[in-house]
Amino acid sequence: MTMMLAPFVGENFSSVVDPSIFFSKKEIRDMSERYDIRERPPIGIPEKSCNTNLFFGFFFDGTKNNYEQAETTKNHSNVARLYDCYPGLSVPGVLPTSTDWVHELPRYKHFFRVYVPGVASPFPQVGDNGTGMQATSGAAAGGFGDFRIVWALIQAVNNLHRFFLKTPLISATEEKELCRTLILNKSTRALLDGRGGDLGLNSREKQVPQKFKEMLLRLHEAVSRHWPNEKTGKPAKIDPGIVKTIYMSVFGFSRGATEARVFVNWLQSLCKLDARLRGKTGAMSLGGFPVHFDFLGLFDTVASVGSANSFGFFDGHGLWADAEDSMRVPAGMNCLHLVAAHELRRSFPVDSISVNGVLAEGCTEIVVPGVHSDVGCGYCPGEQGRGTDPAGADMLTRIPLLMMYKAARLNGVPLKLELASPVAKKRFALKPEAITAFNAYIATCKEMKGPIHRIMREQARKQIEWRLARRVTGTTPLHKSPSFLRSSVFDQNDLHSAAHEFEEEIKAFATWLKEKGRQFIPSVQKAGFGNSHAAEWEEIATWWEKEKSLDPAVLEFFDNYVHDSRAWFKLIPGNPDNEKDMLAMLDKWVKRRKAVASHNEVRSRMRGRGNSVYRMRADDGLTEEQRGAVEEYQKHGKIPRLVTEGREPWGSASDLIACAGYLRFRKIYAGSDADLIS
Repeated sequence: MTMMLAPFVGENFSSVVDPSIFFSKKEIRDMSERYDIRERPPIGIPEKSCNTNLFFGFFFDGTKNNYEQAETTKNHSNVARLYDCYPGLSVPGVLPTSTDWVHELPRYKHFFRVYVPGVASPFPQVGDNGTGMQATSGAAAGGFGDFRIVWALIQAVNNLHRFFLKTPLISATEEKELCRTLILNKSTRALLDGRGGDLGLNSREKQVPQKFKEMLLRLHEAVSRHWPNEKTGKPAKIDPGIVKTIYMSVFGFSRGATEARVFVNWLQSLCKLDARLRGKTGAMSLGGFPVHFDFLGLFDTVASVGSANSFGFFDGHGLWADAEDSMRVPAGMNCLHLVAAHELRRSFPVDSISVNGVLAEGCTEIVVPGVHSDVGCGYCPGEQGRGTDPAGADMLTRIPLLMMYKAARLNGVPLKLELASPVAKKRFALKPEAITAFNAYIATCKEMKGPIHRIMREQARKQIEWRLARRVTGTTPLHKSPSFLRSSVFDQNDLHSAAHEFEEEIKAFATWLKEKGRQFIPSVQKAGFGNSHAAEWEEIATWWEKEKSLDPAVLEFFDNYVHDSRAWFKLIPGNPDNEKDMLAMLDKWVKRRKAVASHNEVRSRMRGRGNSVYRMRADDGLTEEQRGAVEEYQKHGKIPRLVTEGREPWGSASDLIACAGYLRFRKIYAGSDADLIS
């Protein structure tokens, strides 16, 4: 339906905990009339007082995002924050009981919430320890993402069984086995839907429909006493209620958004099979009860499953994430997709919910200022000097959180922040000054609605112009800005090193432009760019150096609210992306320096004695700058200032393999591997 830049934010965003302020009177009236009645059985009507509906909420966290791990660092994703305000029963064992819903829990015995930790983080329920090669696989290729989807599908079945029988149908042991054996791809889903044959499929792929069918038949046997009689409308067993409809809502961030999209399609296929098993072709049910999908809420979908676009000639739509099938939003489903306006890493292309730039009915795509984790969260308060509030109430990420919260509630998702724990409420707090800065920035933008590539290109230009204003060689360099000065030394190292790399990019761009000659007149490029940095540079050349001065609102916004995701992101192994690993590397350098010094000291004593072991002088393999960093570290025991490396590469003989950097536009896929609308 609509592609747009984020609109101005009202003062009510600072009062999200109070529905009477956060929502308009009309919105409150509409929600009450449409949704309150379905959440509670009618009172005083004997023939209807036993009726009830079930509510299932699924929350897929992003890469390396993990609720339990975030308890220490306070960098919960926006998906985790939304999970906090969904009432009802959690899946036992996934999170500590301290995170369980508390407020009047007996009133919400028909509500079920399912949290799925992000790939590259621990999730023992699917056999992912989140460390070593499993973490590497998850971070680089979305490894164990399909296991998480299968597990969530099982929880949908278990939720229904738990409502009626108080126990899950599928045991933890069986869950792990199914996660390991069930293969999710386009062919197996077609087989499940009855749309394709099994020619060319292996034995494991062929068994997928049968495994799901067996699961559903077991569920039917367990709950059939609760099915309404076709004549009387009453089931043989009424307690704990006569279920009318199961309402589903799903949320996801980053690869979790990819998982959410794939999950919704597989769950709908499962529900169609469930209906067919009861002779109701064309309908959707679970355990024989009608199913309705309320809402799909997505924060910046990044697939990068299999081989990502880091190397140009891959699309990241491998294995279980098919852009032309399981990643498309199902017809008729209300969906909000919040896209990060200023993400530019080649490893993080976004998958639009549009197909060739056209949105389906009920779908909205909003471009939100900020990088990937400014939209979905994951940054700690004060990281890179952005924000000064220790609880993060002045972070940009709170704005997309509240945008999603509002849209979800208006679409029937039973989120209830006003009834959540004090800790959960605090995680939604937003200071007025953040709203003021956000609105001031939006006021400088011209592309408010229309094709997403036009909106994104204007946003890219603003970010590049800010970087030019903060060049390390300029009069207002990055390293003298207030946010840089209040950031940690670890962050300063990344920010400053990346800023120097930007200088090399500018030189390369200037050389390219000069070689084009004086007769060269750059032209605005068509959507897509053909995956070429040269086409993107020609687009940049159409406005290069035409902006005389940067609007103060733009400078303020990027300085204090937008993080630098490229500076931190280390694609090449051996380059720490966090303080813990940096300290470990420094300790390793210290040991190496001591070992070399010891070797050379012995060598000097043994010279002339004919001992071949000490004939060669040892070298520590460090640069002079690294040796200086080691000395500083030994003196003070803290991370010293030093140059960091390992970011997505710029220099390469191939236009496709590298050419990553700040003078690029974000890649946008639109419903297929080849359909680019960047």
